[in-house]
Amino acid sequence: MNSKNSDGGSIDVTRLEQGTDFMAIVTVHNAYASQAITNVALSQIFPSGWEISNSRLFQDGITEEDNSIYTYQDIRDDRVLTFFDLPIANAKVFVVKLTATYGGKFYLPGTLCQAMYEPGVNAFIPGKWVEVVK
Repeated sequence: MNSKNSDGGSIDVTRLEQGTDFMAIVTVHNAYASQAITNVALSQIFPSGWEISNSRLFQDGITEEDNSIYTYQDIRDDRVLTFFDLPIANAKVFVVKLTATYGGKFYLPGTLCQAMYEPGVNAFIPGKWVEVVK
């Protein structure tokens, strides 16, 4: 998972100022040269001190092309679950807009991407502690 500020520059999420707007960016690659991967689930859980900006509520720049990269997306208070297919030797980029809202030290759980019906096809980014400061 890469993180960028609202201007597109890289940002370190381990220590953020309260009120900082930023994006969590996940790129998922299909490394198979001859096989599409179907029914892929990307699970992103965020710390309690961060708020997810659900851009579908405001339609701020969301296009049909943005929605076509996934089959279904479930946005909750603390997580975004995205379901999609990956064509042969292809990659998809998923962006979640976030705000560092509440001060404190929180745990950012790991990010998991897996083919739901092929147990050996998965990727995991470990979690870490993050801090939101005033």
